[in-house]
Amino acid sequence: MTNATAGFTLDTLLRKKLEKLRRKEKDARLHNRLSALLWLGQGRTPQEVAGLLGLCPRTIRNWLQLYQRGGLPGLLTLEYQGDPG
Repeated sequence: MTNATAGFTLDTLLRKKLEKLRRKEKDARLHNRLSALLWLGQGRTPQEVAGLLGLCPRTIRNWLQLYQRGGLPGLLTLEYQGDPG
């Protein structure tokens, strides 16, 4: 399996924006997604992040894909459809 997070980084401005959003977020699901993105941006693996959040690594990789495809709006949308195929 390839490392889906290889080369994933967050610049300082984006990190600060994510931290601010996370502090204000009341929905635990979205708080976890923002936390995961911040930890991945620090170089943690999906396995490490999954362990911190009590989730499976595949969920963390899926969240990263949501972010990479749709930016913050994609990551923070809870009513998304799964892969139809």
